Order: sequence, then structure tokens, then C-alpha cells
Amino acid sequence: MVEKLASVWRSEPRHELPELARVSAPTLLFLGDNDAVTIEHAASMRRAFANAQLAVVPGTDHGVMFEKPELVNRLILDFLAEGSD
Repeated sequence: MVEKLASVWRSEPRHELPELARVSAPTLLFLGDNDAVTIEHAASMRRAFANAQLAVVPGTDHGVMFEKPELVNRLILDFLAEGSD
């Protein structure tokens, strides 16, 4: 079941890309470099948003925020600081 679920995550988006284009708020997406979601899939999501950034965190999987919390916190703080300029 886990393999089947991972296959679905890799190949079947759970979002409608045209709907993401309606999001105008700056958006930060996270992905682990060992994630079940492919980098290309995450990149397609990033391109679908009007204003998004994608952070690929090395040495992590889908639990990126738990695996490298200090790095994720720094990325979030930097992202928020960019919006306050």
C-alpha cells in the first residue's frame, strides 16, 4: 500500500494547476531531495503559482520540516523578510 501511495504521489497531482495560478500571495514550497514527490512535479507547481519559490532541502524526504527544522526555519524567515522589503 505504501508503494502504491508513493506512486500516486509521484504521478497524480492532488491539485489543479490552473487553480494555483489564482493564488497571488507569495508562496514558498518545500521539497526534500529524497521526497516521494518528484522535483519536476514540485517545479510544475511552482510554475503554476503566480508568485512562488521552491526550496529543495538536501538529505530529507517528505518530513523535511521535522528532519531539518533549523534550515527550514531559516528558509521561512528569509522568505518572509523578502516580502517586507
